[in-house]
Amino acid sequence: MENIERKKQTKNQRERVIGFVYVSLLFAVTTALCCFCLFYYSSDDKTMAQKEFAIAKMDRIRGFQDMQSNEMVIIDSIYNKIRAFNPGINASYEENDIKFYLNDIKSIYDKNSYDGRYKIFNQVSSFYSMWFDDKKELWSKQQNIVTFKKNLEDCEIGLQKKKEELKSTK
Repeated sequence: MENIERKKQTKNQRERVIGFVYVSLLFAVTTALCCFCLFYYSSDDKTMAQKEFAIAKMDRIRGFQDMQSNEMVIIDSIYNKIRAFNPGINASYEENDIKFYLNDIKSIYDKNSYDGRYKIFNQVSSFYSMWFDDKKELWSKQQNIVTFKKNLEDCEIGLQKKKEELKSTK
C-alpha cells in the first residue's frame, strides 16, 4: 500500500510541476503579447505620423490661403480693368493684358487640378472671360444699332428729298 501511495504522490507531484510549467508558460506568453500590444501598437511612431500628416495638411491649407490672398489682388485688378474697358478705343494692349491675366488665373487651376479648392480660379477665369466677351459683343451690337439708325435717318431724308422732287416736277 505504501508503494501505491508513493506512486500517487509522485504522480501528484509530477502533475503539479507540469501544471505549474503550463500556467507559467501561459502567463509568460500572455504577458509578452500584452506588452507587445501596449508598447508597439500605441507607440509614438503612429502618433508622430498622424501629427506630421496634420501639420502637412495645415501647411497646404495655409499655402492655399496665402495664394488666394495674393491672387485676389490680381482678380480685383482684372475686375476693374474689364469694368473700365471700352472696346471703342481700340487699345489692343488693354485687351491683351486682360486676356493674359485671365490665362494666368486659369493656369493656377491647371497646375493644381488635383485639389478641388483650386477650381475657384478656373471658375473666376471663365466668368471674367465670358463677361469680357459679352461686353465686347454688347458694344459691337450697340454700334450696329447706332449705324442702322443713322442709315435709317439717311434713308428717310433721301426719301423726303425724292418725294419733294416728285412734287416739284408735277
